[in-house]
Amino acid sequence: MSALFIIATFLLFLGMVKYLLSLALRSRAMFLLATAMMFLGFAFITAGFVQRSMATGHGPYTNLFEYCVFGAWAVCAVFLVAEGYYRIAPLGAFMTPIAFLLMLVAMPLSPEADPTLPVKAYWLTLHRTLSFLAFASFALIFAAGFMYLIQERQLKRKHIGGWYHRLPALDLLDDINRKGLIFGFPIITVGAAAAIIWSAQNYGSVKIEPATMLLIAGWMVYAAASAGRLALGWRGRRAARLGVAGFCMIAAALVAHIR
Repeated sequence: MSALFIIATFLLFLGMVKYLLSLALRSRAMFLLATAMMFLGFAFITAGFVQRSMATGHGPYTNLFEYCVFGAWAVCAVFLVAEGYYRIAPLGAFMTPIAFLLMLVAMPLSPEADPTLPVKAYWLTLHRTLSFLAFASFALIFAAGFMYLIQERQLKRKHIGGWYHRLPALDLLDDINRKGLIFGFPIITVGAAAAIIWSAQNYGSVKIEPATMLLIAGWMVYAAASAGRLALGWRGRRAARLGVAGFCMIAAALVAHIR
């Protein structure tokens, strides 16, 4: 791992800790410092990709190391956009651990490009790019859904604890869920179609592996959530549960792919 990626990992760790402290202490200053750390971490990951692309002549698509780092970059990008749009402090405490964990997983992996993987295959590149952008969007849905379930549970039990005064309103969290689906589900669908086309062109059929099955299961969950919102008016707790479940399946598929 290059020095730029190591610095980025450290900055993401600092941002994660400060977001958690911001949530616990309800400190505006800690929140602003955490956001600065995340922005710097994102900038260092971007610089690391530029440096790596100049050295290798390709984008971050050829091995598991690059997959994890690109996933962390995408999560940071979606998080920073969402935080700037919604301006809700607790979001960082639930999304930054995902980005940091991806960078941490990447550390022991070999950064050497896999010569057996094509780097200029259009359909494969499209699949990888859209899949990780969708993963980042689903991480946002997961964070919003998790916060929604915490809030809703306290209100249902009529037990207003410390979380109630720290987390956003239920309507706002449901809106994040909705917008995350609007962005994430279409692009993962296009990404999956690109993978099918590439696999058919290169292997004559679609390769079915455990990671692929988990991805299909996750896609079906988000398809159900999208259809439920459009046709049946699903929202609130049901949408939050589907968002959390779908992300867990997508994350499990990534773990299965790495192993």
